[in-house]
Amino acid sequence: MRARVDHLDGIRGIAILAVCAVHWIGQRFPAFEGGYIGVDLFFVLSGFIITTLLVKRVPPYGRFLRNRVRRLYPPLVGTLVGITALAWLLPDSALSPETSLRHALVAAVQASSLWITLVGTPIDPFSMTWSLSVEWYFYLLWPLAVLRLRRMPAARAAHLALLAAGALYLVAAVQPAWWFYYGPLAHTGELLVGAAIAFPLARGSIPRLRTGGRPALVAAFTFVALWTVFGSDPYSPAYRLVALPLTVGCAVLFIISGYEARPGPARLLSWRPLVVTGRISYSLYLWHTLPIVLLSSNWLGLPSIAVGVIGIGIALAGTALSYHLLERPFLGSRGNELSVSRGPETASSARPRGAHRREPATAGAHSRREISRP
Repeated sequence: MRARVDHLDGIRGIAILAVCAVHWIGQRFPAFEGGYIGVDLFFVLSGFIITTLLVKRVPPYGRFLRNRVRRLYPPLVGTLVGITALAWLLPDSALSPETSLRHALVAAVQASSLWITLVGTPIDPFSMTWSLSVEWYFYLLWPLAVLRLRRMPAARAAHLALLAAGALYLVAAVQPAWWFYYGPLAHTGELLVGAAIAFPLARGSIPRLRTGGRPALVAAFTFVALWTVFGSDPYSPAYRLVALPLTVGCAVLFIISGYEARPGPARLLSWRPLVVTGRISYSLYLWHTLPIVLLSSNWLGLPSIAVGVIGIGIALAGTALSYHLLERPFLGSRGNELSVSRGPETASSARPRGAHRREPATAGAHSRREISRP
């Protein structure tokens, strides 16, 4: 079970490294502009994990949202407070403390995506929270849909999710590039693709899902790496028509590979450095843009390389504090929930070997740790 969770952490590791590459390297050199596809990997993975947990556990709607707040908000609030404080304390900060505080309030109420798309301006230093707000729109609506979809055959539920994903993508594809990337429609489609593969996997329908083995997985790795280094920015037609669909396909391939009867190729995703990076990816995502938004290229008259090293050092320190103090205490074990049976079992009967049947009297105790950050 741990290996299965590890391969999901490995996907997170790939995603956050791509995002860090575009912001830490691509801002200064003519490369790594394609690293934005890391966000697309995150969305597909998030849709898969959230839907799997919803199908298997069916927590009450209010409890699901409380668990999401409990899991996601401590690191987020820590980031908003910490970076706003740095805007006050750092000499020659690139942003005024007043601007940071105003934008922190927008991020705190999960309005970042709508603000950026409707107002047309970033909310630095918290523009990275646009993706969190898109996920929150998904959290508010999707659990209600799952209550109905989980009663259907897995294949039908998956087909409906894919149809909705395709419709959202087509509607978003005719929007301006800025709106397409930061708006909720296309990325909600990615969340629904992840949800679509969750329905059969949660019920043990693994034999029908084949990835093609190691060659296909290596090809997916190669595409993600090459696009991250040489690909175009997310406002180009190439991203919209080529990179996003292919990245979604790669994400599906990565996820399914760990659930095949012979998950040998998934060992590439369970490489220890990738797994460790993936486990801190949420806190790292929240802090990684600090060198760009708070420190100018000639901050305090220092060479740009020195400024970058200092900024990355502060971001990594913030990541470590956030993970250990504000994120890890709220993490729960998800091995049981994210494992699947090797056969055509239903979600209610699919449980790992040796697990005890949950009695109604203990349902509340188990459900408190059902949902955790993808």
